[in-house]
Parts: sequence; structure tokens; C-alpha cells
Amino acid sequence: MLFSNSILLDSLVIITVSLAVAKLVLNRRSSLLATLGGPRSNNLFFGRLLDDPLTAMDQWVSEYGHVFKVPTGLGASRIVISDPKAVAHIYANDSFGYLRLASGKTFTRTFFGHSMISADGEDHRRQRRATAPAFTNAALRNTMNVFYDSAYKLKGAWDVLFESDDEVTIDVQQWINKVTLDSMGIAGFGHDFRSLDGHKSPVSEALDGLLEDNSFRVVLILGLLFPPVLKLPLRQTEIMRRMHKAFSDIATVLLEKSQQEKELSNGEKDRSILGLLLKGRSQNTNFKLLQEEAVGQMGLFLFAGYDTTAISLSWALVELARHPEKQDKLRRELLQFSGSDPTWDQIVTGTACPYLDAVVHESLRLHPPIQALQRMADKDDVVPLGSPIKTSSGEMADSIFIPKGTTVTTPFVYINRSEAFWGPNAKQFVPERWLEENPYPSKDFSGYKHLYTFSDGPRICLGRMFALAEFKAVLAVLIRNFTFELPSGPDTEIGIHKGILSRPKLADEAGCVLRMRVRQVTG
Repeated sequence: MLFSNSILLDSLVIITVSLAVAKLVLNRRSSLLATLGGPRSNNLFFGRLLDDPLTAMDQWVSEYGHVFKVPTGLGASRIVISDPKAVAHIYANDSFGYLRLASGKTFTRTFFGHSMISADGEDHRRQRRATAPAFTNAALRNTMNVFYDSAYKLKGAWDVLFESDDEVTIDVQQWINKVTLDSMGIAGFGHDFRSLDGHKSPVSEALDGLLEDNSFRVVLILGLLFPPVLKLPLRQTEIMRRMHKAFSDIATVLLEKSQQEKELSNGEKDRSILGLLLKGRSQNTNFKLLQEEAVGQMGLFLFAGYDTTAISLSWALVELARHPEKQDKLRRELLQFSGSDPTWDQIVTGTACPYLDAVVHESLRLHPPIQALQRMADKDDVVPLGSPIKTSSGEMADSIFIPKGTTVTTPFVYINRSEAFWGPNAKQFVPERWLEENPYPSKDFSGYKHLYTFSDGPRICLGRMFALAEFKAVLAVLIRNFTFELPSGPDTEIGIHKGILSRPKLADEAGCVLRMRVRQVTG
């Protein structure tokens, strides 16, 4: 039985007060960070965590530079870094000198199981090496057929809607969720969730539950600050536990089924993600995956592959609906593939459809599904800066000292939209920037395409090529066959649905709804 509101409130107060005392007693780093400037706290418990990140970052960088401290409540602070040289240094040492926060590990282990995302150091390196063969270009090449099959299945479902109308209103995000879930299931693990057919499964029901409840962000923030909150029998944590169980159950069944098929295959190589995960469990490998780790990787890939790609596709459609001339330009490029679709090589390299490549990367630049990452220094470190900063004493410094135990935040969404790095139109959707040389110092960042959308360094996203290929394949099919408009035209206000990850929604809708006016492309 779930807690009543009064019991829940009492529990949260007890937990909060207890941890507040602990944090105030144990906070030994504030004096070491005193030389850094930064905004003052405006909330005892949350510091400045509740500030809008985009609006606040513009103001804070303007006032304090690309390195400053931000109060996080209860007397603690974190360092926010957007200096290119410093960010590159942090992520070059990711997983060793800078580790995931303990609260983040607790969250991911509680709801996704043990996987690379909850590991650091040699544990992370071992799991990554065991998993990496599943995400090479050679291993992923055949997934293009799966992506196109799902996209055309969606097209077929929509075509039926036009039998009596030239224009229909569709909640495109709900359909995109189905495409990415089905594609991830088939391409990754040979399991068809059949969500495009209207089939419900424990996984799809749990994922739908996350979208329907907009209070997850509050529970997530509380859980990351005070991990015991994640143990409370709240409605939100119960949904997450059901999702974890659904992921674990299906992963275990698929692993057992695939293992049996492997034993009957007379040595034939299974090149699927699942097959290569099984190879990672082999006694003959130097980087063996444990059973719980293999299950954990599958749960992670299912959720991450579903959620992040669905978010990116939704944002791309929003931006193309906001800019119909760019949507038309993309459609003209894609119509050259009459009776065929771009191949894996054409999709991945972008050679045959450069504007599709530009639209995808511009969407990822403006709307990274993960807007920031936090790491904790595992040892004292001196971080070099690309541009000197003025300390609170008025002196200029070209490096900063980060004590062991300090939390460091890199705000990807700000870095990707910074005028200092991307020019005066940095906050605008301009795919053309990817077709010409960028005169601004975005190249000083070492991330993929100078973006940190996929992170960087030893923890750079293993599935980025999978995600990019699916993103491009589905978008290509949709734009070639349909036109998309927002309900009130290009100026329709778009809001943010704050779940585990943020998604676009119509601002005047209470839920995570993204309706668009859709028409078939004829002639």
C-alpha cells in the first residue's frame, strides 16, 4: 500500500532534516571553493537547483565567466564548468578521476539494474569492452532494415487515417514512442513489442506511466539529493520499479532463449546486440559480463534507446514545423530516393543526404535529451582553463583547483547553445551551419561533432551510431511522405514535459501531448 500524504510528508521531513544535519557537518569543501564567484543561495534546501538552467546560465556566465560555483542547498556547492579546455579535461578523465555521483548510481541501480551507467573505473571499463562489439558499424549495419520497417509500418497506420480527410491531427509523439520501442526491441534483441499494432506489454505500460505523470521530476530531484526517498513506496517509484521488473523479466527470458538458440545453431555467429552480449558473457573472453550485468545492459539499452531517440525525433518535427521552408528543403533532398531508401553508409556518413545530416545534428545541438551531467572528483585535481577567470579576490587564474569530493556540472544544453561557441544565431534552428565552416570556437570542444550530446571520453555513448541511424531513417520516411504543421502555425507555444528526461509538448496541454496537423505528400 502506498503512503498517505501525511505519512509521506512526515517521512520526507525526517529524511530531509537528518540529511541536512549530516551535510552541514560533513561539508568541508566550501572554504576551498571560496575563490570562485557565483550566485547566492535563495533556498535553504535546494540552493539554486530550481532555477531555469538556460535563463540562469546566460546570466551567470555573463557575470562570473565559464567557471563558477552554485549553491545546491544545505550549505553545499557544486562547480559549473563550460570552459572548452576544462570540459575536455573533465571528460578525458571520466570514470576514473571523475566519477558518477553516488546518488545517481543508486537511482540507476534501483530502477535499471547494474550496468555500465552505474559503474566506474575498472568495473566500467570491463563492462564497456565486453559490450562494445555489439555497437560497431559492422554489427549495426543490418539494423537499417528494422528501422525502415518500423517507419513504414507507422506510415501504413497513418495512411489509413487519410481515407476520408486530406488533413488529420495526430499526437505524433505517442506514435514515435511506439516506433522507437518496437525498433529497439527487434534490432537489439529480436523481440517485437508490437506497440505499433496497439499491443500492450508490461514494458510499454510502464513507459506510458512515466509520460502520463508529470511529477517524476520532483521525485527524481529529491531522490538524487536524498537517496532514501527512492526507497519510499510512492506512486512514482512504484511505476519505476514495475518498469525495472518488466525490463529484467524480458531481458532474462531473451537471454535464456538466445542462449538455447545459440547452443542449437552449430556455431553460427549471432551478430545481434543480444548475441554479442552473450558473447560478452563467454568464459573465453577477457572482459566477462556477469548475468546481472548482461540483464542490466539490456534494460539500459531498451530505456535509453527508446527514450532519447523518441525525444530527438519529436524535437526535430517541432523545429521543422516551426520552419516550413526548411522542412520543404529537406523533403526535396529526400525525394531523390524514389522507390528506395538511403543505405547504412549513406545515412551514417551523410554523403547522399547532407541536409538530413544537418537537420539531425542541429536538432541534437539545440535539444540534447540529457541536458547536463554531474561528476564527483575522486581526487584533488588542477583543471586548466582556455580563458582566464577572475576570482572573488579580483585576481586572474588560468586554472582552478578542484578538491576531492567536489561535484562538477557540465551544462551541455548551455554549451550547445552558447553564442560564444556557435555564433550570434546559436539559439536558432539553422541546419545550414553544418554545411559550412563554423568560424566560432565550437571546435575547441572534443565531443562528437563538437557536441556533448553523447558525452565524451571513456563514457561516450556506445549506442550513438545506432541512435543516429534510427533518427535519420525514421525522419527520412516521415518527411518524404508527410508534411507537419503545429496546431496554431509556426508560432505555436511549445512547453516542456519534465519527466525523467524532458520532452516537448504543447504548452496549453496538461499532459505530454504533441499534436500536429499532418498531410500526405502527393505527386
